[in-house]
Amino acid sequence: SSGINAEYGGHERASFERTLCCMLKDLEGHCTTVELRNEIQITGTVDHVDGHMNISMSNVLYEKPRQLPVKFSHIKIHGKQIRFVHIPDQINMQKAITKQLDENRHDNRKYGTKKREGYIEKKRVERQKIMDNLKQS
Repeated sequence: SSGINAEYGGHERASFERTLCCMLKDLEGHCTTVELRNEIQITGTVDHVDGHMNISMSNVLYEKPRQLPVKFSHIKIHGKQIRFVHIPDQINMQKAITKQLDENRHDNRKYGTKKREGYIEKKRVERQKIMDNLKQS
């Protein structure tokens, strides 16, 4: 997966920096389950995640409560409909977040957004403190 700046505009980059969407970006290529607000579960391979947490998946099993599952070759999920995303055991969440934020910070220099570097670094430090606190508990 590549940094978000190479793919999206400023609004999506800003959303990416302020949310844990950066962790979901690292799920690209992995199989996982996404639970929607309406009790539907979608299991498949994550192909793409954008800055608004919209997810494209392939080889999908679409499961509605009290109905038989249906298979689809591809599906797109609107980010606002997502309740949970299951993180596979092989994904180290701390490394995933750090990797995506570091790539994003590197891309920001390339795109000439020095003005925001201080803000981004401040947010990175805040996230690191949260991750450190999680490790301790």
